[in-house]
Amino acid sequence: MAAIADIAFVLFRPQQAGNIGAAARALRNMGLRDLRLVAPAASSRSRAAHAMAVHGDDVLAATAVHPDLKSALADRTIVAGTTCRRGLYRSGAIALRDAARELADAAATNRIAIVFGPEDHGLANRELKLCHRLITIPTAPEYPSLNLAQAVMLVAYEMMLALAAPPRDAAPAPELAPAPEVAAMFERMKETLVAIGFLPAENPDHIMFALREIFGRSGIRPRELEILNGITSQIRWAAGDGHRALAEKRRAGMKLR
Repeated sequence: MAAIADIAFVLFRPQQAGNIGAAARALRNMGLRDLRLVAPAASSRSRAAHAMAVHGDDVLAATAVHPDLKSALADRTIVAGTTCRRGLYRSGAIALRDAARELADAAATNRIAIVFGPEDHGLANRELKLCHRLITIPTAPEYPSLNLAQAVMLVAYEMMLALAAPPRDAAPAPELAPAPEVAAMFERMKETLVAIGFLPAENPDHIMFALREIFGRSGIRPRELEILNGITSQIRWAAGDGHRALAEKRRAGMKLR
């Protein structure tokens, strides 16, 4: 159960103080303590938040408030977003129980964040760009939307069970590169692929979501991140004047690198 303390629950732009307090109580019930708020519309210090937190006041008092999602995820290596919506960019969402097992396996060597969207519409595509995996909570199809604090309780419960279960017979999960560095690499990759005409400038995210999903399945290790950054830089260089230098080296029989 030691890894449970290093799992962060991130509420992106929560609107109701009661939900913030109830989320703190849910984490306290399940042995979790790391609650983070991103640009909240309500205060975690309000009377309504404390009323709902009950004995989760210590979690509420320690809650960190961040101006944006990137800063809230700065120390994380795996980011899982939650969604109840369907769509082209959400088709890879994994049911909560299966996702909890995967995250529990990875928690021994990685710092995990689970992100929840605002009460009215959940996470938008711009937030999903920072997520490596997507979680969905199975519900009755005629009414899939959950209250924010309810969703936090369900995810926290499944994470507690998964972390308490005997380890599965599998190789240890590798430690992955920091989430902000991976996000920055994807932005550079997008700009490069637009520059060489592989991605349309008017809608580059269509393919970029697919690339994020491909890499998100196994994650990106620090050394792999260095390689991907190097490839991206070399493509940009070659697409500019670099191709002339390469041609000269080939003609002279010189090594390219």
